Amino acid sequence: MSVEKSARVTSKGQVTIPKPIRDRLGIDEGTTVTFEIHSDGTVTISPEKDSWELLKEVQQTPRKTDKSVSELLAESKRAWSKYD
Repeated sequence: MSVEKSARVTSKGQVTIPKPIRDRLGIDEGTTVTFEIHSDGTVTISPEKDSWELLKEVQQTPRKTDKSVSELLAESKRAWSKYD
């Protein structure tokens, strides 16, 4: 199911994310979102994962990959550095 809504940009460059989109993405007050600009000019918005979600991914990674321990450690440090 596709959700399409529009919103006006304020003079400060702010946009209110429409409620149906916030609900669909699980975006609540205080959620940090990431904007990604694609080569075709489209923009993707997604909620950043919280530290528990990142930790679960790091814990599961060794079972899904053949990466070295040093590569996994580096990924873990990068992920956690967002919360320092």
